Amino acid sequence: MCEFNAEISDRRAKKILGRMFDIYEESLLCNIDLVVGNNRFPVHKLILVTNSDFFKSRIYDTTSEIILEDNDEILAESVKKTIKFFYLGEIELQLHQAVNIIKFSKMIQMRELEEYCLAYLEKTTDNNNYIFIEDFAKQHGYLRLFEQTKVYIAKNYLEIIQEDEFLDMSCERLGELLHSDDLKIAREEQAFQGLKIWVQKNYESRKKHLDTLLKYIRLPLLPVQFILNEVKPLCYDSLSCCQMLLDTFEYHHNPEKIPRFTLLNSKPRKCCQQTVLIVGGDDDTTSGKIEIYDAYDDKCYTYHDLNNKTTEFEAVVLNNKLITMGGITDGKTTNKVSCFDIVTKETTELKAMQQERQLFAATVIDDQVFVIGGWNNKMMNSVERYDLVTNTWTNVAHMLTRRSHHAIAVVGKEIYAIGGSNAIRNTLNIMEIYDTQQDKWTAAPPMKEKRFETAAVAMGDHIYAIGGFNESSFLKSVERFDIKSQTWTSVASLPEPNWGQKAIAFNEKIICVGGKKSYSMVEYDPGTDKWTNHGSISKPRSFFNLLLAPMHIMKNE
Repeated sequence: MCEFNAEISDRRAKKILGRMFDIYEESLLCNIDLVVGNNRFPVHKLILVTNSDFFKSRIYDTTSEIILEDNDEILAESVKKTIKFFYLGEIELQLHQAVNIIKFSKMIQMRELEEYCLAYLEKTTDNNNYIFIEDFAKQHGYLRLFEQTKVYIAKNYLEIIQEDEFLDMSCERLGELLHSDDLKIAREEQAFQGLKIWVQKNYESRKKHLDTLLKYIRLPLLPVQFILNEVKPLCYDSLSCCQMLLDTFEYHHNPEKIPRFTLLNSKPRKCCQQTVLIVGGDDDTTSGKIEIYDAYDDKCYTYHDLNNKTTEFEAVVLNNKLITMGGITDGKTTNKVSCFDIVTKETTELKAMQQERQLFAATVIDDQVFVIGGWNNKMMNSVERYDLVTNTWTNVAHMLTRRSHHAIAVVGKEIYAIGGSNAIRNTLNIMEIYDTQQDKWTAAPPMKEKRFETAAVAMGDHIYAIGGFNESSFLKSVERFDIKSQTWTSVASLPEPNWGQKAIAFNEKIICVGGKKSYSMVEYDPGTDKWTNHGSISKPRSFFNLLLAPMHIMKNE
């Protein structure tokens, strides 16, 4: 007996239906007509009744035609294209055709065709048709398509405001868009530019909407000079708008009075709340560099040069300050600590750590800095805690394992120390957890693979260990630790093996940057379990820092 072969069966079914379509196109053996006005479409009864319950309930042995009534021209085109779908399961579409065929598919109760056309609309949303598709989805109750279009509009705001269709957006819809916390912009000035473009399309008729729309702009986040040059000239005809600007100026000049200005929204939008900093590197050309990764232009640019020659140091961001610690200066391990004010760009010296260290790890919890392990002529397991207010360092509980070149991840009040090395050519898969409230380290389940100079990052209830070195080769494998089940599982590997890279959670994705001799910047989506290329950095790096800083305090050079 021959075994059933699904592939052969599917191929044969498609071949037979293809032959039936050829017969249909030749108008052979067709036994019923679909009639739309003066148009008649001969087709096979069997095809109609097997595709749609609408036809099944209306076609009998003696039925020779079915009259379809609607806008004749539009309906005729939809029927013609739908018949091809009946036979072949495919259809060539354009935007308005898809909309018309969706309406026809609802008439004949054919959900498969409706879903096919909706999928087409989801894929073809672009800057030129977003309003049309959004309105259609809202009118007909297609929630998934409607939500997708809203997300698309917020995500592509900077491109959309340059298109003609944006100029026809209603005041209500524009207000909803400007109010959205999900608007994807790098600076609040860009939100205002969209408002300005829309109003200037027909200033005399649209200026009456300014007082409604301007309140959705986060005015306190706009530079004063920008307000004077760009916002003020648009507001002369509106008393309420002028009052908002006066309140904004007072906000800037009298910050102690900020709480009483309840009408002004000073909270950065989601995409403006944080930006990625790349700090330091393993050679003289990168050791003092502070670079910003611009997620919107997908590139890096230099923010400042610390002009130091220290490598293998650690850095954290605390209260708008970049604190750098330890490392190697002139070939010697140091315990020096410096504070770079991100806003003023001034550097001051802080109290030195109690021990010199390099190749260690550092993080911030509850406005306190923790430095963990490292190397100083021997592997270290000591941990120190720094208080910025008192400018003091305090020894806390030691790690269970001496190690350097390790990674850390923070979940709540706990620090996870992952991998690294505890001796030359002795790479670790060990993980242990520090409870900052109980000042206690405990052992945790080890990784599947030993990892040296791995990248680690926490997202939700998971910790990811990414790439690294295992004493013999570079790794592309990635493991994920489930905090609830206390288990490690393998997830999608990096596009290329890498070690010395850093990773950070940013905008609900994981960005993995650099590595030994690597320009790479790749992005991981936990939802799809996929890595994608995401630009590149200016120069290969290892022994650097990847940090988050508030977007609104970073000023482009």
